[in-house]
Amino acid sequence: MDNNIKQRIDEITNEISKLTDLNIKHASLTYMEQQAAFLLWQMADEKHIDNDSFNV
Repeated sequence: MDNNIKQRIDEITNEISKLTDLNIKHASLTYMEQQAAFLLWQMADEKHIDNDSFNV
């Protein structure tokens, strides 16, 4: 993993952990979870397309 990306993720995680409003903290973490799930789904879809291109 690119170290700059890891650092940015860690910074965002630390920023969210400092939030005192639990509703905002929960909403922020839920949003991060949704974005990560979407990226994982997108990556899996790209992998399927890539694998299918080898089978042609």
